[in-house]
Amino acid sequence: MHIHPLLRGAWIPKHLFALTIFITLVSLGIWQLLRLEERRSANAERIALLDQAPLTITGTEPDLAALIGRKVRLTGTYRNEESVVLRGRRSDSGVDGVHLLTPFQLSGSEAAILVDRGWLPSNQRSPSDLAGYAVAREVTLEGFAWAPQVRPDSPLAPRDLPLPGETRIDAWVRVDVPGLQQQVGLPLLPLYIEVLPNADAASLPRPPDPRQLDDGPHLGYALQWFTFAGMMIVVYTILMRQELQRYAPT
Repeated sequence: MHIHPLLRGAWIPKHLFALTIFITLVSLGIWQLLRLEERRSANAERIALLDQAPLTITGTEPDLAALIGRKVRLTGTYRNEESVVLRGRRSDSGVDGVHLLTPFQLSGSEAAILVDRGWLPSNQRSPSDLAGYAVAREVTLEGFAWAPQVRPDSPLAPRDLPLPGETRIDAWVRVDVPGLQQQVGLPLLPLYIEVLPNADAASLPRPPDPRQLDDGPHLGYALQWFTFAGMMIVVYTILMRQELQRYAPT
């Protein structure tokens, strides 16, 4: 019984291995396309929230978790002397910098909430520089409420640590509410606010444009995985042709 050369001996496990790799690459591409759809859906939901009436935060809400992801309004005063920066932030135009994070005491309350006021250049991160952005009067602002940012459970994830000889941390990687509570004089609510741009506000700090949302890297990753799958088909086809040429009549 004649057996095709590509169905002999070691070619069977080679075929299975190649098929497994091909299916894995295609699956990764499809997974990235699904992530892309999730990202676009989340962006659409966030844009829709901009047109909704804001919910007022007073500090007495029984369920603060229900405010996460919602557009909110709050009135109070900044505790400017307790401001810090968030490292590794970029402006809407892609310029490296920091974000100014300031505790905000709610009017008529002994509670405060952290407010991400927006982008500053990297050279504007010292306490003396931040003092130039102090706002002493009572203000009303609007923004999105978000859950505290938690350090990933990975030894490679950066930690927020004070400089040698210091106890206060002036530059943070994430909005770690429990960590920041240790250097804020009022009790902090378990969320933070990403302030929305205000046409009447100063040019700096500059809040991110809430409508400038991108699709992330998912489409590029999907095309990458599909390209790898296509390259594998081409290379494997060449290998099989070379094998068949060994059995071709001369």
